[in-house]
Amino acid sequence: MALASQNTRIADPIWVPLLTHYQGGGGNVVVDSARMAAHIRAIQPSVKQFLLAGSTGDGWEIGLDQFLEIVRLTRRADVFGDCRLLFGALRPTTGEVVAWAQALERNLAEEGRPAGEYAGIAVCPPIDADANDDTILHHYETIIGNTQSNIAVYQLPQITGCRISPEAMRHLARHPRVTMFKDTSGEDTVAQAGGLGQVLLVRGAEGKYIESLRPTGPYDGWLLSTGNVFGSLLRRMVALHQAGHTRRATQLSMVMAGLVDALFEAAQPVPFGNPFSNANRAGDHLRAMGRNWRDAPPPLTASGNRLPLELLAAAEDILGHLPGVPEHGYLTGSRPPHPGAEA
Repeated sequence: MALASQNTRIADPIWVPLLTHYQGGGGNVVVDSARMAAHIRAIQPSVKQFLLAGSTGDGWEIGLDQFLEIVRLTRRADVFGDCRLLFGALRPTTGEVVAWAQALERNLAEEGRPAGEYAGIAVCPPIDADANDDTILHHYETIIGNTQSNIAVYQLPQITGCRISPEAMRHLARHPRVTMFKDTSGEDTVAQAGGLGQVLLVRGAEGKYIESLRPTGPYDGWLLSTGNVFGSLLRRMVALHQAGHTRRATQLSMVMAGLVDALFEAAQPVPFGNPFSNANRAGDHLRAMGRNWRDAPPPLTASGNRLPLELLAAAEDILGHLPGVPEHGYLTGSRPPHPGAEA
């Protein structure tokens, strides 16, 4: 089965690394597919392009069984039917990335492709602070040589400890199956250097939202964790920008950047998980449960721990007016909180 497709730039600039939701507890934390489906429905139609099992989706922490459960969810046409989907293969070594990517491709071949459009696999460099261009190129060339899917190159020095240089990325961009470059470093060095042909450039760092987009910035779009909570605000910024109302879009960009900075700062003291995931999980909990969020158990994380109430209360203070905490959440409606929630 051919898994790669022709690379073309797309008109929609919004991509979101989707949260992974869980149920269970202790040593038996499993993916909560129903909860994930509800979340996806809630952020559509603002968001139609997703990275599954990215950093925000705990891609570095989950096991292969959990990963493949997420893959199974993507076959639901009622959830993902008109979406574009990337899957993270976030493992520390070349061999582990190849093993996960091949497991994904086998699953797609044996059980069927996603209901939406399959866009490929997102791959970081190896976790190696001493990795140079040769090491990084060998890593990606080995993965390309042992897979069939399109590859999104994912710059994440906060985790990997190393950086893809503009020269190395230009080399990778010549391969027809390298279709996307995501940079979460906040440095923008590769995108600003240019020379990447038809590779789609998406920014993963928060802030400078409108300023980063073409024609004034170097990026075609964003791949932002905050789309889990701020999807409608991102969509509004894009609409204003594309209509030529760039000043208004930039003003919204500045407002959102302040809210996001405060939310991420509130998540920093949490001793488990990563602050991107924890901050967005807190915001999503408020959107899901509404103003009675305290009546529902705090959301479960990949570690088996629940988010602290202090973070949820801080999120309510920060997000209370924009995008706002609804009277009734998307899970509760006018009913009591999520009936499947555990005490």
